Amino acid sequence: MATATDVIAHSLTLSAAMLHRYADDLTPQEMLHRPTPKANCAAWTIGHLVLTERNLLKRLGVTDLPALPDGFQKRFSRDEGCPQASEFGDVSRLMALFDQHHNRAIDTVRAATPQQLDQPLDKPHPMFKSVGEFANFAAAHAVMHAGQLTIIRRSLGRPPVV
Repeated sequence: MATATDVIAHSLTLSAAMLHRYADDLTPQEMLHRPTPKANCAAWTIGHLVLTERNLLKRLGVTDLPALPDGFQKRFSRDEGCPQASEFGDVSRLMALFDQHHNRAIDTVRAATPQQLDQPLDKPHPMFKSVGEFANFAAAHAVMHAGQLTIIRRSLGRPPVV
């Protein structure tokens, strides 16, 4: 019988597979392409997902987080006035940074106790209230953003992947 940690870990694993399917063959220049002037590029999307995974790790109690390049949090911020596509630096390492954080999150979820997953968040969110719910949301969040990459791919003239 599958446990909650098994199900969440499986969802996180699938979300990473979808993101890789849509991003792995993009060139650094294509990672910066915006299908419309105010749309996110793939680089920003993946950087944003790195920060989401990092937030999840913190909420799971992980304190020895993978290192980020200087200025990473600002470059991939959701704040108004965040950098534009030409300001993201070397985007070729983004998927590796995502994988470092995401794989660590999967391992941490697999090792979590039901009590750890049931811990309420210090700042509840309208869509999730516990650490486990946030971990489950992280999988859906990554898949939602992976779906945005399909629009980027199509606007670059690439065929559908799935």
